[in-house]
Amino acid sequence: MARKRTSRKKAAPRKGAHGALRQHLAKLLDWQDAHLDFDAVVRDWPVALRGVRPPGAPHTPWQLLEHMRICQWDILDFSRNPNYRELEFSAYWPPTDVPPSERAWEESLRAFRRDLEAMKKLLANPKTDL
Repeated sequence: MARKRTSRKKAAPRKGAHGALRQHLAKLLDWQDAHLDFDAVVRDWPVALRGVRPPGAPHTPWQLLEHMRICQWDILDFSRNPNYRELEFSAYWPPTDVPPSERAWEESLRAFRRDLEAMKKLLANPKTDL
């Protein structure tokens, strides 16, 4: 007796593979839940306090802003650049406690926001290998 041949279809990849992970990471990048968002934290930060280390704190606001900007840029570079080169540890921190100028503070804010958006786009792209 001849058997009827049936074609076995490959299981289609789940729509939105890694969807839950992408959603979770996107939520973390938006600083939701227990955190204030980035803009709420830095909005109207007093110029006079940008280079002042609060009592008991190891870093100034300027150092933290630059450290976050540099680290985020480094993660993006690692994620996009096949020729990525790791930074020296000291390169993850600014050389001074105080922003060199008002312009430097504003540019650091712009760069952080720009790279955050780039990270969100990279994360949202289903072609990005998580």
